[in-house]
Amino acid sequence: MKKYNKMIAGVLAVAISAGATGTIAYAKNTDKNSSAEKEKEVKAASESSRPSSDDKAFKDETVYVLCNNDSSVKDIIVSDWLKNAPALSSLDDISELSDIVNVKGDEEFKTNGNGLEWSADGNDIYYKGKSDKELPVDVTMTYLLDGKEVSANEIAGKSGHVTIRWTYKNKQKVTKNINGKDKDIYVPFTAATAAFLDPEKFVNVEVSNGKIISDGNRLIIIGLAFPGINDTLGLDELEGLNVKLPESFEISADVKDFEIGSVMTAVSDELFSTLDLDNKADFGELKAQIKELSDGADKLCDGTAQLYEGIKQLSDKSGDLTAGIDKLADGSLKLKKGADELNTGAKAVADGSKTLSDSTAALNTGLRSAKDGSAALVDGVNKLDAGSDALVSGIDKVTEGSGTLKNGLADAKTGSDALVNGFKDVNKGTSTLKAGADKLASGTDALADGSATLKSGSAQVAGGAKAVNSGAATLSDSAEKLSAGADALSDGIASAGDSLNTTIAANEKALAALKKAYAAAPSSELAAAIGTLQTTIDAQKKIADSMEDNGKLAQGAASLKNGSAQLAGGAKKLSDSTAQLSQGASQVAQGASSLDSGIQALDKGSDQLTSGLDSLIDGLDKLSGGTTELNKGLNKLSNGAVDLNNGLLQVSDGTAALDSGIDELSTGAYALDSGLSKLYTGSKQLSDGAVKLYQSLTKLSTGAKSISDGADQLWTGIDTLRSGTGALVTGVKKLESGSKTLNDGMNKFNDEGVTAIAGAVNDKLPGMINNFKAAKEAADEYNSYSGISSDMDGNVKFIYMFDGVK
Repeated sequence: MKKYNKMIAGVLAVAISAGATGTIAYAKNTDKNSSAEKEKEVKAASESSRPSSDDKAFKDETVYVLCNNDSSVKDIIVSDWLKNAPALSSLDDISELSDIVNVKGDEEFKTNGNGLEWSADGNDIYYKGKSDKELPVDVTMTYLLDGKEVSANEIAGKSGHVTIRWTYKNKQKVTKNINGKDKDIYVPFTAATAAFLDPEKFVNVEVSNGKIISDGNRLIIIGLAFPGINDTLGLDELEGLNVKLPESFEISADVKDFEIGSVMTAVSDELFSTLDLDNKADFGELKAQIKELSDGADKLCDGTAQLYEGIKQLSDKSGDLTAGIDKLADGSLKLKKGADELNTGAKAVADGSKTLSDSTAALNTGLRSAKDGSAALVDGVNKLDAGSDALVSGIDKVTEGSGTLKNGLADAKTGSDALVNGFKDVNKGTSTLKAGADKLASGTDALADGSATLKSGSAQVAGGAKAVNSGAATLSDSAEKLSAGADALSDGIASAGDSLNTTIAANEKALAALKKAYAAAPSSELAAAIGTLQTTIDAQKKIADSMEDNGKLAQGAASLKNGSAQLAGGAKKLSDSTAQLSQGASQVAQGASSLDSGIQALDKGSDQLTSGLDSLIDGLDKLSGGTTELNKGLNKLSNGAVDLNNGLLQVSDGTAALDSGIDELSTGAYALDSGLSKLYTGSKQLSDGAVKLYQSLTKLSTGAKSISDGADQLWTGIDTLRSGTGALVTGVKKLESGSKTLNDGMNKFNDEGVTAIAGAVNDKLPGMINNFKAAKEAADEYNSYSGISSDMDGNVKFIYMFDGVK
């Protein structure tokens, strides 16, 4: 009973509200009603609220009507859900659809005319198909531009004052007997339309029989209509009351570059299907509720009066609000600037810490390289110390070679002196020989004069032979001494050359060791030692080059040796000749008989003597030239030996300084390596700290950026608030005026509406209840569009989708 009365009162309240409210204006104010409730109204068209029977299958049908933007229908697609509550293995259905497809399972069906037999196996069945059957409701969209009706294509992109009207024509009606009379009852469909508008293009939007909702980016327009309901319920019979439920929906707006997206309309009869109308209703409770409605209207009048007073006070205080918002905007601007500076500073500090982190990392890498270099330096110093030992050893060998060279030069000097003495003796012998040869020649000549002078010549020959023999003996001794001196000179020159080569090789090894030590640890002492030793080596090479390239010393020694050999040969021949001559002279003395042979032998010996003297003279000439070259070479050797000794003294001094410097270098290298180890450890800690500092400052910079962005958004919002303050004040003024009008209208509504309803309830309500019952019966009976089995319960809803206008 209570539910019945509340439903009747609710429907009456809807009717009264729709009739009294009329047109709702949207003047850039946001509708405060819950959008969730509106979403539920739209969603009601696609969700069934009618429970299925425990012992019957239930058919939940949705009809999708796809329309062009001129409202013509281009396709109808029907989706059916057979809810198999009793878990039947087979479901019998009726359907006028074509192109039926099972959309969720693999269950198959058989057809028999319009009958379908599904092999359900206890499952629900989901299928779809197409239809060209007439629809129970026609939905038409009409466009007006500046009061003139135009087509959808003509209005696209146009600007001006636009009106869009949705008209709903109910074509589904049945005949019912009410109070003994037949009456046409329309199936009580509820049509709900939703459209989305761009607030950049649509302004000053007004809607009749609907609501406007804004989500900040778009306007959501929702309209509600009940096609044919006024005739069905007999609302026109309520005399004195202008009570009608809307059967159309309309919006109007000032539009720039007109376009509209897809529009949806949901049509369903579920609103009346859910009514619970009891034939034994107690109208006394309903009258009591109407009394409560009247009392509530009185209180509402009092509330609108209080609302007017409160809004008037808000209007009076709006000036203080404006001043406060200005101060808030100034403060937020200072906050924004401070946050920007904080962000800039934090970013700069973060960038600096990044540079510090990178620099400390580079420093750490450099110190690591320096540490590796110091270790290499220590190793190099150790090698340098070993090289220094090798250098000292080489210097010792050089000194030893220098001593050998000095001894060899002494031997050469001794040989040269012996050679000079030999030349003196040779000169004496050659003088004596020349005198003997002269006497021999004279004796020979005298012998040729005849035998008359034989005795005298024999005496002279004997004397000459004796002199020649004596000179030959002297010459032979001198030649032997000269040959020995030449041999000693040649050996001394060879020994000097070998010693010089050994010395040069040792010096070059020492020079290489010094250069290696200098490369590892450059110093002025090493550079001086290298320069001195290089000069010494160059001087030694010049001496060697003089001995080897020019060949004058060697040639002189060779000439001296050859001359000595020739002189010895000539002296031997001369000795033999003088012996023969002496023998011949003895034979002359013995007898004339051997005169001829003696003269022949003498002549032969004279010839040999002449030949030997020629060889001797030639050898003496060569020996004289070789002796001159030998003296020059010995002078150069002597000068080089002096330079070598001086250089060795300097090298020895430099070696001592080098050894001392290497000791100091070794101590410094070990100290450097130890210090770099400590420095590297510290730089590693510094680098790690710099990285942590950079990471912390990066977080600080990110936080400062967030503060800056937040301060900027705050300032932007407050500035927007300040910009809208003027509109707010203007709106408050309008609200003040509107609340006054609302208060006046509410008083009129109470006097002319509620009071009139309270008077009409007793006379007209019983007849309206019967109309409601008939409408509910019509809604219960219309439970399918495509057909339904008598063994099923069901419901149906229609979704009209209209193409947009672009």
